[in-house]
Amino acid sequence: MKVISLSFSTLGVLCLIMAIFTVFEIAPSFIEIALIGARMSTTVFWGGLAILLFLAGIAFGIVSKEDFGPTAG
Repeated sequence: MKVISLSFSTLGVLCLIMAIFTVFEIAPSFIEIALIGARMSTTVFWGGLAILLFLAGIAFGIVSKEDFGPTAG
């Protein structure tokens, strides 16, 4: 589970980097929504994906802990 947690967290960092690259127009925009424009919608896509992957990494990191603390009884 620790490997899965590390994988999701690393992918989250890469998506965050892609969002930053899209903001500064280093990476091309590939999604266009008429109301907000191509650059903003692609940045929101990469940012949202980064958040989801970070949360998945945290969830798998919590599950992989061997000691859940003291138990009653």
